Amino acid sequence: MTASAKLRSRLLISVVSVVIILIIMDTLITIRNDKIIEVNRSLQKEAETVKVEISHFAINIIHNLDLGLRSYALFNDPKYLPPLDFAIRDKDSIFLAVENTLKRQQYPLQEFYVLRDSINAYADLCVKLKKLYDSQQHEEFMRLANMDKGYHLWLQYERFVKNVYEFEDAINAKATLQYNNAVYRNYLVQLILFLVSVPALLVMAWHTKKKFLMAWQIRRLDLEKAALLTEQNTRLEKMVQERTAEIQHKNEELESRNEEIATQNEELLEARSIIEEKNERIQNQNTILEQQVEERTKEVVQYNLQLEKFTFLAAHDLRSPVARILGLGRILAMSRNEEETKAIVSRLVQSAYDLDVIVNELTRILEIKSDGKRKITKIDFQSESDSIQSKLKREIFESKATITTDFGKAPVIHSVKKYFRTILFHILHNAIKFRHPVRKPIIHMQSEPGEDFICLSIADNGIGIDTEKYGDQLFEFHKRFHDHVQGKGLGLYLARIQMIALDGKIELISKPEVGTTINLYFPKNPDRKP
Repeated sequence: MTASAKLRSRLLISVVSVVIILIIMDTLITIRNDKIIEVNRSLQKEAETVKVEISHFAINIIHNLDLGLRSYALFNDPKYLPPLDFAIRDKDSIFLAVENTLKRQQYPLQEFYVLRDSINAYADLCVKLKKLYDSQQHEEFMRLANMDKGYHLWLQYERFVKNVYEFEDAINAKATLQYNNAVYRNYLVQLILFLVSVPALLVMAWHTKKKFLMAWQIRRLDLEKAALLTEQNTRLEKMVQERTAEIQHKNEELESRNEEIATQNEELLEARSIIEEKNERIQNQNTILEQQVEERTKEVVQYNLQLEKFTFLAAHDLRSPVARILGLGRILAMSRNEEETKAIVSRLVQSAYDLDVIVNELTRILEIKSDGKRKITKIDFQSESDSIQSKLKREIFESKATITTDFGKAPVIHSVKKYFRTILFHILHNAIKFRHPVRKPIIHMQSEPGEDFICLSIADNGIGIDTEKYGDQLFEFHKRFHDHVQGKGLGLYLARIQMIALDGKIELISKPEVGTTINLYFPKNPDRKP
């Protein structure tokens, strides 16, 4: 860029900067002048308001006091008293309005206070004259009326009005002067802005025209350069095509060789893939076998523990009736009395019956543990509930139990019907058997669907179980928690092992003297194979 071009550029920037500064100044001054104009208009309006409010002294107070009193005294009729009453009522609000306005204007209020006291005194005098007139004291009324206090008050009011009007006129004149000065400053700044902006716009127009001319010349040179480049590109393209044909021929030869190599690589990759797939299958089979072995080992260990415990408990339960039978047999051998013999035989029969019951219970437990063939069928909650209630009809009648159901959310499940009936029978039988001694048993059954299970809940208001004390023994074999009712302690144990056999779970929530709730969780999608 030449020195003259740099100079023109700096000059243009300077002119534009000056114009921008003047526009900003014009905006700021205009805003300030608008505020001054607005303030002065407010002062002018306030001055006129003060004049109007002061005129109310004469119209609404002094004049109404005189008018009301004179009309009342002239016609002796109360209907002419409202002006007097209005004047006395409104004078304080008029005084307050004028006083606040004069305070804002910083007017000396001493003269205002004197006039206000005089008007108040004259209002009191008018009230006193009305009372004298009402009491027929006409001489005193005429004496005070002839003093013509209203005239003197009017003269005092005119002096106050004159002074206030002069003060307000001075405020108005000052506001008018400031208003005119603000308007003049606005005109002056706008004139300066016009005188500076017009030459600046002319300079910018000349500079823009020169830029357009330079741009046109650059465009013409670009066209010439483009034509030259097009010619060179044509020659280069011809050379590139020849070279490309040569390279393409060589590439075809390379591609032919690459295809042979690719075919060999594919064969190798296919063989490698087959080997990897076989290795993966072998690893997966090994993993599955290891998991199965581990699970089977856990099952065998658990089963052995359960079998060991079951064997111990079975031996313990069988030992008592067998011992009684052996003892009674020895006593029977030594007996010589027929009645004693009958009694011993009766006890032998009872012991044999007890032994049979225990054997049957153990047989049922073994059937559940060894039953590998479970037939999955559709079970309707309401139908099965009605069937079991029919079996417990005598117990329900004797205990006066109330059983309610709500199976609307999940009316059916798919499970082993034999197990389901046994579980529900034991739970309902226990709810009636372990009822509270002072209240009728109430039992409620309802079903709720879950994500993986369907929950059947059976709640009663019986005597309950202390779960804090017996929590870890609730579902053990031959465990009893109440001695006042006969039982074998098998109900919860059978329910638990049958729920485990069904791939479900059982949960007991209880509180002594309140009741018990048992939740049975049946899987939604059990194994339906026979």
